[in-house]
Amino acid sequence: MNTGLISVRYATALFDFAVETKSVERVYGEAKMLTHMFLKMGELRIVLDNPVLPQSEKRQLILNAAGGSTSKTFEHFTDLLLKNGRENQVQYIMLKYIDLYRKDKNILYGKLTTAFEVDKATEERLISLVTDKTGGTLELEKVVDPEILGGFMLEVEDVRWDASLSGQLTRIKNEYIERNRRIV
Repeated sequence: MNTGLISVRYATALFDFAVETKSVERVYGEAKMLTHMFLKMGELRIVLDNPVLPQSEKRQLILNAAGGSTSKTFEHFTDLLLKNGRENQVQYIMLKYIDLYRKDKNILYGKLTTAFEVDKATEERLISLVTDKTGGTLELEKVVDPEILGGFMLEVEDVRWDASLSGQLTRIKNEYIERNRRIV
């Protein structure tokens, strides 16, 4: 069976179960924590794929990576995944659950990259600009990257605004190369 199809089915089942048990927000937090741990520790995926590791240890590993004291909903779902041998899909399932939650709550995910830390007023102004245009709320990840030299890059869903100094320099360089190419 296709990995994407499996993750969609399990994530949808988890979302429906979380709605029934009124723990949608808590499971969302646990899913975010677990996906963060997968990004932070690549070995987690390798350990969960290990067929020698007992199911009880895999269960404890998943629950600890999701924040330790997890909801009963998340625990029951983890038990279901392990029973069905889908522990190797947990990362994809959690990512899909996060997508389902954001779609249901009309939350957009954005990433703001700046050369230095942004003050709260500027951040709130950017958030209000995006929320006014989209009508949803914005969950913003802030990244400091000195290589952009100045300005900012804002990515929201599939749209990217590049107002960085490095982006402007790259555009000028490409324009210069293109003009000189026509001359030769």
